[in-house]
Amino acid sequence: MTKVIFYEVSTLGQFDLIYKDIVTDIMANGIWDKDQKVRAKWADGTPAYTKSVISKQIVLDNAEVPILTTKRVAWKTAIHELIWFYIKRTSDVSYLRENNVKIWEEWTREDGTIGRAYGYQLGKSFPEDGSPDGKRQSDRITNQVEKLIDGLKNNPASRRHIISLYNIDDNHDMALYPCVWHNQWLVKANKLHLIVGIRSNDVGLGHPFNVFQYYVLQRMIAQVTGYELGTLTFNINDCHIYERHLEPLAKQIELEPFEAPTLWINPEVKNFDDFTIEDFKLLDYKHHEKVPMEVAI
Repeated sequence: MTKVIFYEVSTLGQFDLIYKDIVTDIMANGIWDKDQKVRAKWADGTPAYTKSVISKQIVLDNAEVPILTTKRVAWKTAIHELIWFYIKRTSDVSYLRENNVKIWEEWTREDGTIGRAYGYQLGKSFPEDGSPDGKRQSDRITNQVEKLIDGLKNNPASRRHIISLYNIDDNHDMALYPCVWHNQWLVKANKLHLIVGIRSNDVGLGHPFNVFQYYVLQRMIAQVTGYELGTLTFNINDCHIYERHLEPLAKQIELEPFEAPTLWINPEVKNFDDFTIEDFKLLDYKHHEKVPMEVAI
């Protein structure tokens, strides 16, 4: 039976409590995959085993910014990745490198891309030196972000406002299959609700990024479409903690949270593609120190 965690976030610092509940649940009830041959490995070549719970749902009412304060989350890096995916709509890592963002370096290929993953699927944005699959410019699939915004503005009652990053025909040429693989948008009573589907979620490193990023994305889309902010839901299929993250997470969740910060987004931006990193400010972000955790590759 699916365990649903619903939080009406009416007091400050609630996301830290949500996070603590997730970590505690996995530590107490998670299932190890040590009986299987796992894909992920540590830098030293040893298998990166995980402890998982299956099918976790989190529903936020967006009354506060969902970012951890029990550790420092690199919020600008998170927004840079979001801009790279949803605005640049490319798998070429040039934008990340220009902004000193190194989170995709382990998966970057010699051609400077991560293959047909993430941003490629949002806009079918091919490298300037030609398409990897031989398609001409005129044959490219419709930009998913433009289609979403147009649909929300002109056909809000539709239940087909969906973005998908998982393409079975392109998976073979992705440096990493998408973990956050689809999202659906619903307009009800002039509020824009967002449901995010995650096939696999690394709670130690990926989860804090993902929750904050999709909150930011929801704010951005709501701003350019003119809707109020509705609920933000995450459906996580395999919610896991890597073995080497258990100890640091056990210490982190015992720290006393600070009050949640405030996210300022430039209200003058009306066109989605015009957003830049300068249009975001995280105000009064108090947090504990960074919690070092090794990245499984």
